[in-house]
Amino acid sequence: MRFIRRHWYNVGLVLGVLTLAWAFVGHFTTIQFILLLNFAVLTVHQFEEYGWPGGFPRIMNEGVLPKGGPADRYVLNQNNALWVNAIIGWPFYLIPVFFPDVIWLGLAPTLFGFGQFGFHGLFVNSKLKSFYNPGLATVVLGHLPIGIWYLVELYSQGAIPLLDWGLALIYTASFVVVGMFFIGFHVLADKNSPYPFTSEEMKRFRHQIESQIAR
Repeated sequence: MRFIRRHWYNVGLVLGVLTLAWAFVGHFTTIQFILLLNFAVLTVHQFEEYGWPGGFPRIMNEGVLPKGGPADRYVLNQNNALWVNAIIGWPFYLIPVFFPDVIWLGLAPTLFGFGQFGFHGLFVNSKLKSFYNPGLATVVLGHLPIGIWYLVELYSQGAIPLLDWGLALIYTASFVVVGMFFIGFHVLADKNSPYPFTSEEMKRFRHQIESQIAR
């Protein structure tokens, strides 16, 4: 389990590459293909945050949600990062692939992807007074165009029922409020967490982070 907590985003990148290959060689509908691409982009997005250029743990703990540290484990630590991104995040994006006709299931990660632009592109950048933070590139180049493509494809097949919009909003809100914030950043957050980020993880994107946080 220690290996997974430390390397889930590396494992995820491999999973994303395999998913991408599966998307191109498998027999999927256009909707399923788009949803598979969205999942693959998610894994690259997470690697951008934690692997290369990395630095998201320090950005969160010192720049976005500063709670007095320790910066290597509070509020974000290896354990709740695994929970939010992999344990609940991967199924949130991948399950809709197997149920393409359940529109609200696919709409939910699409809406979340749009929300990622609000978080990375607007909120985090305003906090750091920057134009880039780890995770933004994959949102702009991946989640946004894929989300728009998904909506265009759905509407080309007919109007999206209001019920599906409503269920997608409720599902997305539940994922964020209950899964991410309550369980991830409350229940699993601990100043004495035995699952700190390694010094290597905390040093990634270091000079840019230090200059941004110091402003």
